[in-house]
Amino acid sequence: MSILFDQTIIHLLDLGHGVPIMSSKPLVLKDEIEAYITTYLTDLFDSHSVSHAIFEETSSWAETIRAGIPDFYTFSCELAGQFYAYMQTLENIPNGDLIVTKFKRDQIPYIAFFKLNYKEAYTHVVDQDGTGPVNQIIKHKTIFPETSSKIQEAAIINLETCEILLLDGHKEHYLHNLLGTTTSLSTKQKIKIVEQVITGAIEENFDNKLEALSFAKTNIAKSIDHTSTIRVNDVLDETFADHEPIKEACRAVFEEQGITEEAIEIPHAEKVGKKYTSHKIKTNTGIELKLPTEMLNDPDKIEFINNVDGTLSIILKNIGSVINK
Repeated sequence: MSILFDQTIIHLLDLGHGVPIMSSKPLVLKDEIEAYITTYLTDLFDSHSVSHAIFEETSSWAETIRAGIPDFYTFSCELAGQFYAYMQTLENIPNGDLIVTKFKRDQIPYIAFFKLNYKEAYTHVVDQDGTGPVNQIIKHKTIFPETSSKIQEAAIINLETCEILLLDGHKEHYLHNLLGTTTSLSTKQKIKIVEQVITGAIEENFDNKLEALSFAKTNIAKSIDHTSTIRVNDVLDETFADHEPIKEACRAVFEEQGITEEAIEIPHAEKVGKKYTSHKIKTNTGIELKLPTEMLNDPDKIEFINNVDGTLSIILKNIGSVINK
């Protein structure tokens, strides 16, 4: 992926100042700063936390975007002003800096922005007195997040198609209102819904919940591994077999929640699939077990016994050795 920057600017959005502090000039992108911003953009393009969105007809930004952002500076200042207005209204949106950038990725023009919310961290400061330098420790309140995974508000907009990759991760979910967009579920949200619906169906209909849950997890992992997608109907068929009413109930909830495709595309499928390779069990007595998911369905390795008094026994079998950690 090749990114060629056109213009980039940073505006300060700190309620403590009373007004947004707009930069009068774009950033000078030295190599390290360019690499820093490129990292954020690359991760956003690949993130399964972003949603696909389109502008509503009533969006005040749509016309400017369709025109290709003829005045980058004015656009960036207006955008920062809108952010600041939401911060003043909603109050619990953290202070931060807004980076706005116009660039080309593989010859396709984009406009993007992301908000770097401040965090507190300790650092040193050097004072001077009559005897020389005196080193002190202070708390700095405007440190940027360490990694791109920590950002909550961002968007990348294709200036040719007006398609939007939107990260609206703050609990207020205000970004789609700020931009005036209609947003679909992100891949991460779809995965969470699939997990919750299948888990709910198992807890409601099966006695041996642990075994059924591990089996479902294995089926999801197999679908991701084989197709880089979650093939919803295949997972339901393999998990619930001939329990047609359960499968139909799950499909109805999926459709209600906005999952209508046969296969959910998974960016970085190998990385996502890894979370399904193990299963953690925690008992009310404080015991924790982390087991390979495939082992949970192997009666030669583990057995779950439902006792007559309502308790559960877990037997681990054929253990050659135990290592204390």
